[in-house]
Amino acid sequence: MKPLILVCTDFSPCSELALERAADIAGRDGARVFVIHTYDPKRASGPGARATAPGDREAWDESSMQRLREARRRYFGHFADTDVQYDAIPSAHPSIEICKIAKETKASLIVVGSHGRTGVLRRLLGSVAEATVRHAPCSVFVVREAAELDA
Repeated sequence: MKPLILVCTDFSPCSELALERAADIAGRDGARVFVIHTYDPKRASGPGARATAPGDREAWDESSMQRLREARRRYFGHFADTDVQYDAIPSAHPSIEICKIAKETKASLIVVGSHGRTGVLRRLLGSVAEATVRHAPCSVFVVREAAELDA
């Protein structure tokens, strides 16, 4: 059986880089890919957003699935349909869900983007990448956004 790469996205620029790197690795190694978007249904519109009503949640789920289909087409369009899966998964604790899915699917690698937040922001929002690295049942490749250099 082909190895499986679990790719996590929140549709941010650093997640786009993670998708790009995962496509490179999967293409090189002949791996299958499972792209997931985990999100807290109480904050589905992002940090600090109001709680979502059931109708909002359905719209969010459909929007997430549409964005996942687009990511599949953009980054993995040249892969066989059976080699790429995707899903949007509600979870108050994304890193726990990511590790659970990695274990269930016997993923050989998790690819996740990191925003590189530090200080108060990191304490308030936590770090999905860091928690995933600490608890993952397999190797984790953390993709960082390119840092701007001060001249």
